[in-house]
Amino acid sequence: MSGQGDNPRDDHEPDLSVFKLDRSGLEQALGTLEAQVMEAIWDAGERVSVEDVRAALEEQGKEAAYTTIMTTMSRLHEKGLLEREQQGRAYFYWPALTRGELGRNVTRRVIDGLLSSFAEPAISYFVEAMGDSSPDRLDELADLVDEHRRRRRSDRES
Repeated sequence: MSGQGDNPRDDHEPDLSVFKLDRSGLEQALGTLEAQVMEAIWDAGERVSVEDVRAALEEQGKEAAYTTIMTTMSRLHEKGLLEREQQGRAYFYWPALTRGELGRNVTRRVIDGLLSSFAEPAISYFVEAMGDSSPDRLDELADLVDEHRRRRRSDRES
């Protein structure tokens, strides 16, 4: 969705500074309620109000006070995950990123962090883990490495 919101972050890089290994899914990058709110907004597929999200969560058996949802949505906006626009006295929100874009962003940040601090063990473990879990994926990885090398050579020769 697009529109003119008041998001202070124009680059659409969400402010995600923590990765929680003891959680799963979106909760690894966000808190539990933040993840639930994002899922409800993505599922809505349109601009939503705080009350829309509160009602959607309640339908799923997840009750939270209106003010708690409002604060959470405001925080998600500040982090760059939601866009918003004021209509009358209410704000209407929509995702700044798709689920896939957020997943790629989190993945990139985690891997960049590992590579900047622990490049050799991170790469070694990644190859080992891929080989253990799915040997065919090692061939895919080798193909990706070869393709990347070809592109770099081609770029240098241009």
